[in-house]
Amino acid sequence: MFCYQILFVIMTTLVVTNNAQIIPLSSYCHEVHDLCTCEPQSNLVRVHCPSEYAMIMQITDDGTNIAMSYYSNTSVSWLPRFDVQQVAMFEFDAYNYWSETFFRDLLSALGVQEVLKVQFRDRSLETETSLQDWDNPNEQQFANITNTWFFSPVPALEYFKFESTQQVLPATIFQAFDNLTTLELRLAVRELPSQLFSSISHSLQTLSIVNPHMFHFRPEMLRELQQLRNLSLKLSPPPGNKSDQLRNHVFTSMLQLEELRLSRANGHVDARMFTGSNRLRFIRINKNPQLSELPSELFADQTNLSLLDLSCNGLSKLPVDLFTSQGNLKLLDLSNNRLTSLSSELFGPLKSLGKLLLNQNSLTALNPTTFADVRSLDFIDMRGTQFYGVKLNMPFEALVCTNDDICQYKSDHWECDPHCICWVQRQTRQLFVDCRGAALGNLPPLPHTRLVSTVLKLKNNSISELPDASEVIGYANVSSLSLSDNQLSSLDAVRQLPANLTMLDVRRNLINVLDQSFITHLQQENNTMVMMLAGNPLICDCNALPLLGFVRAQPQRVMDIGEIYCSSWPDKPFQQLEVWELCPSYVLLIGCILGGLVIVACLISVFYLIYQQELKIWLYNHNCCLWWVSEEELDKDKTYDAFISYSHKDEQIIGELLPKLENGLHAFRVCLHGRDWLVGDCIPEQIVRTVNDSKRVIIVLSQHFIDSVWARMEFRIAYQATLQDKRKRIIIILYKELQHFEGIDSELRAYLKLNTYLKWGDPLFWNKLHYAMPHNRRVLKGQKKHAGPLI
Repeated sequence: MFCYQILFVIMTTLVVTNNAQIIPLSSYCHEVHDLCTCEPQSNLVRVHCPSEYAMIMQITDDGTNIAMSYYSNTSVSWLPRFDVQQVAMFEFDAYNYWSETFFRDLLSALGVQEVLKVQFRDRSLETETSLQDWDNPNEQQFANITNTWFFSPVPALEYFKFESTQQVLPATIFQAFDNLTTLELRLAVRELPSQLFSSISHSLQTLSIVNPHMFHFRPEMLRELQQLRNLSLKLSPPPGNKSDQLRNHVFTSMLQLEELRLSRANGHVDARMFTGSNRLRFIRINKNPQLSELPSELFADQTNLSLLDLSCNGLSKLPVDLFTSQGNLKLLDLSNNRLTSLSSELFGPLKSLGKLLLNQNSLTALNPTTFADVRSLDFIDMRGTQFYGVKLNMPFEALVCTNDDICQYKSDHWECDPHCICWVQRQTRQLFVDCRGAALGNLPPLPHTRLVSTVLKLKNNSISELPDASEVIGYANVSSLSLSDNQLSSLDAVRQLPANLTMLDVRRNLINVLDQSFITHLQQENNTMVMMLAGNPLICDCNALPLLGFVRAQPQRVMDIGEIYCSSWPDKPFQQLEVWELCPSYVLLIGCILGGLVIVACLISVFYLIYQQELKIWLYNHNCCLWWVSEEELDKDKTYDAFISYSHKDEQIIGELLPKLENGLHAFRVCLHGRDWLVGDCIPEQIVRTVNDSKRVIIVLSQHFIDSVWARMEFRIAYQATLQDKRKRIIIILYKELQHFEGIDSELRAYLKLNTYLKWGDPLFWNKLHYAMPHNRRVLKGQKKHAGPLI
């Protein structure tokens, strides 16, 4: 039994008849042979046929392409039938020739009615098994097999791509494709049959031929392609045939031709090659290294040409009148040639030219007016050219140069100083002014432009002082300033540096110090300037302290920080110096100040410890620092600030106490038993209730108080409340000297011995009394609490 294999891959989904509905993946398995397995997997169906049905088929569901690898002839009856109206792309990899009817039978078996595109790859030379190697082949089955390719008519076929490594191509291979509009050939033949395109000449519009091997092309083959609009030839001429490949009137009869691509065609083109082909809009003649010159009348009839690609040839010069008829040309590619110069009149007729590519040439000089007449030009690529400082009178935005400094520009609006070279970096829209080594003693006038900023290079001059930023035209727009190797001895950041300066290079000057005003300018919030300072004879004294602080705080803004040295410390980098090394007197001053502060702090502490009480009293009475002297709000729910306990025989003092307590800066709520108690209520209960509702109990201590039973009871209740709350609530005012101290109750006697009391008549009596009263932070100047009786 012989074995064959067909690898059949459906790359994407198929469209059903005119309704364009997607066939469910599972339906592909309905018509598969019984010996094959069919398994839907995600977005594809995998079909496997063992033994003589050695076939694998994959079907995905996102398009209309079929891919098939053909290894040997056999019946196609085992294939699943799709019954589809149209397939967008059918791809073949054919490893053996098939019978004349195979292609028609294949489409019939699949149920495919129309195919729009076919890609065919001839892999017959890669076949490992030939017909002669088969075991007992069926002679009747292979009787019609030939050693050439046959294609049956394919309805609706518009595009055919044929790839083959055979050296001979049959003349009738395309005769079945009546409606073919696009043909792509990738061949390895020595010669094409003269009648190869006869059967498709009436419909063919696009033709592409790629033949990388030595190939003899017959131009007369193209003369019958009257409908051809797009032609691409990538050929390799045989040795010794450098002039006949594309000579004479090869394209003159192709009146519909619009696009032409000639690559590796030959080393010479005939002046009459395009005569009469006036519909050409696009011409590409490239990759012909032997093509060194072009005839001046080559494009004389191509008035509609909009794109011309002459790149990657060997062109060394161009005729001055080459483009006289190309007023509609928009893009011209002359890159990767050997051009050394361009005539100032060459581009004059190109009134519509917008893009010009001159990169990778050997240009060494250009006339300033070379592009002056091309007003529409907005892009010129000149990278990889060999000139420097060329002057071009044209808009700077159009130019792209290599090292930023190749192109120098003249403008109607500004002129570059004769000692300098000016150019514009197109990407950043920056003006570069290079005055290095020009022996300048002052800043030159700068072009005043509308560009983003100016980069000014003044290295290796004799500039000793910078002017005011407002005095030099264009100087205010400088963003990068290089002044290395000059004679600057000082810098005034506010007056001499542009406001938008982001980079300053003052290496190897005579600068001794950068003062505090300069550092203050650098430390402004919106200042991001970086600088280079090495090579200056810095004096490392107290005046250098601001600079030392800056480089330590923002080292990233001093680009050469490790290369800065002081004249007095040549072996130690500036950033590693200590403050005491720069300024010993400064350290002494700081020490004296700190010592003085310590002494003052000690004196204040001693004063506070000695006069703590008096200080708090003074602060409280002057309504200052109440956060320091106010008590906690533990008594915020109590009704009275104070209850005055006194003998009715001492009512005289009450007349003096009450106005002072209930009025003034500190107004308190005061309770008097004679004024605020309820008439008829139980006295002991009222004493207990009043003491509990009061933050303080003021005892007016006199001999009359000691003799009063009710007064002593009030003290005892207040004393018990003090012990219970563990807070001092009792304020004792010694109204009059006691006559019989021994007759005082033991509790009162003990309290007097252990606690201080106020003496009536003391000069500080009222200050001390107010301080002993409850402290309220919310009582401020101009505010009074309600005082007076509640009943």
